[in-house]
Amino acid sequence: MILDQLQGRLDALQRDGLRRARRTLESPCGPAAQVDGARLLSFCSNDYLGLANEPALIDAACAGARAWGVGSGASHLVSGHLGPHAALEQRLAEFTGFARALLFSTGYLANLG
Repeated sequence: MILDQLQGRLDALQRDGLRRARRTLESPCGPAAQVDGARLLSFCSNDYLGLANEPALIDAACAGARAWGVGSGASHLVSGHLGPHAALEQRLAEFTGFARALLFSTGYLANLG
């Protein structure tokens, strides 16, 4: 019964053109995106500063991955707070003039505080 109700709602969304479909980007993140062979202007990226494809940052990320791997292994409170995290927090604190800085795993979590 519940599945029939849900299917009815999904069908109504589809009929009204309101059902979303995931699109696959055929290009790196940037101000323009290639989707289904068409080059489109992108207004939905989280790459606010346009740094996702900056060669110096890519090189730094590769160097960090070679030195530290590609995952922390756990949350910060368990065992995932690595030396580079602590160093970045210290540098951010110095840069901002605050006694301490705190890293968050995502922008969403930072907004939650």
